[in-house]
Amino acid sequence: MSVIKSLFNANKLTTLTETCNSLVNTVSKIWSVESGRLALPGGYTIEPNNWDIFSNGGMLLAVPKKKVSHQKKRQRLYAPGKKQLKFQHHLNRCPSCGHYKLANTLCTNCVQEIRHIWKTHTNKKVEDPIQEQELSELDRRLIYPGKKETEYEKKLNNKDKYLKRTIKTLPVENK
Repeated sequence: MSVIKSLFNANKLTTLTETCNSLVNTVSKIWSVESGRLALPGGYTIEPNNWDIFSNGGMLLAVPKKKVSHQKKRQRLYAPGKKQLKFQHHLNRCPSCGHYKLANTLCTNCVQEIRHIWKTHTNKKVEDPIQEQELSELDRRLIYPGKKETEYEKKLNNKDKYLKRTIKTLPVENK
């Protein structure tokens, strides 16, 4: 055990690869390798496929074992240094609606309203061809048997009614 502890002494080794290489050498000295198998002191053996992790400089790919907790996320987010969130000091009021916005950018509230106006005026309802306008409902079902729009499809086509894309802006302070 003292041999392994001495390997991780910062004065002797400078890089991770040197540490891994010396660890592989130490392991091969402590345990004997017989007939392609790693013989452990307790009489156990490990197949070569299982101990191949020591090849290529002993580098392993690390994978998180558990989900990062809320506390750890908050610590990382608000940690000291460059990692923490910076306060936005360049806030202005929009001259048209009065909501707060970032300086030198468009107001998100106004952009949303303009987008809604454009969609209502530019989107025309798609009309059926003249031949299909005169058909009765029974004739349409006979001519186009697979062309029945379900309620779900109608709802998906009309997504602007049920899906309101609002970008939250800062509230306007009453004076």
